[in-house]
Amino acid sequence: MMRLMSIGTRIFLLLGVIGCFAAGIVLAFLHNAGRIEDLGVSQVQTQMLDLQKQKLQVATHSMALSLGQGLAGISGQDERVEFIRRAVDPIRFEEDKSGYYFAYQGTVNVALPPKKEIQGKDLAETKDKNGVFYVRELAKAAAAGGGFVQYVFPKPEKGDQPKLGYAEMIPGTDIWIGTGIYIDNIESAKQATAQAISDLVRADTQLLL
Repeated sequence: MMRLMSIGTRIFLLLGVIGCFAAGIVLAFLHNAGRIEDLGVSQVQTQMLDLQKQKLQVATHSMALSLGQGLAGISGQDERVEFIRRAVDPIRFEEDKSGYYFAYQGTVNVALPPKKEIQGKDLAETKDKNGVFYVRELAKAAAAGGGFVQYVFPKPEKGDQPKLGYAEMIPGTDIWIGTGIYIDNIESAKQATAQAISDLVRADTQLLL
């Protein structure tokens, strides 16, 4: 059949085959690039979250041990509460100073440096906009040996933002200590990574075309 075709027709068919082959290569490249982008973004999110968790756990555990030692020689409950408040009150961390420690006896607040008017109140019914009773959950996590809770909380000048909290019991007491950090920076890093990969894929695609 090929013998019956003119040279022009043969060339046209050959170009068509080459075009289809090239299109297949481009489509396969774009498909794999999309998978790489998803994997890259997921890895960035996981690694950053793991680093934040490690930082929270180490900081909270160190504070819990320190407070436990300091409280060992204090028997009165009022004196213990005052000791904890004095210890955590001046501490701030993160670049924007949004990080601080808080302490609870069950769900009753013992120390909350940014809002001292709440100290002594039972915050069991406090929940975020998604319905997470974060004080209850942190209390449970602490009683279980220490653990993390994610919730939404107002961030200075940025409104409601995702936050990761960690809590554990202060040795020798029925009071737990906790802290939290905002993790909106992880979402920003995800978007930046996705954009960088997308720009690279677009540039490589243009080279293929």
